[in-house]
Amino acid sequence: MDDARGMGRSGAAMLRGVLVRPAVWLGVALGVLGFADLGSFEPSAAPTWILPLLALSYLVFGAARGQLRRPGVLGLQTVGLLGFTALALVALFVDPDVGQYVVAVGWFGHAVWDFAHRDGRVVPRWYVDFCVPVDLLVAASLVVAALL
Repeated sequence: MDDARGMGRSGAAMLRGVLVRPAVWLGVALGVLGFADLGSFEPSAAPTWILPLLALSYLVFGAARGQLRRPGVLGLQTVGLLGFTALALVALFVDPDVGQYVVAVGWFGHAVWDFAHRDGRVVPRWYVDFCVPVDLLVAASLVVAALL
């Protein structure tokens, strides 16, 4: 049965379940720190190079959990690593104003990547819970800083 907001019981229950996870709140807290530093964008700064490191962490977690042996998993995680690394490299070689948006798109894309891995097989569920809010808030802080 749907509730008055049309979300449905399972959707409302899922939202409540997410909001009680400590990793989500830790991710929100860390992501909010991105808004504390809305200075000028430096292409070689941490937000750019953390992107490929986050993708690399999927390979490390996947290897440690024995998931890279599953069909297609190693290839998919390698494509992710190459894609996020490519975005970081593009940000280094384009105009910094454009690079800032490229990095923001990368962080948003990583939130989508995290969400797609929410089943907890390749990376632990707490990692997804932590990363999604961090990724979204860092992406938002980069866009807000670009607009200021």
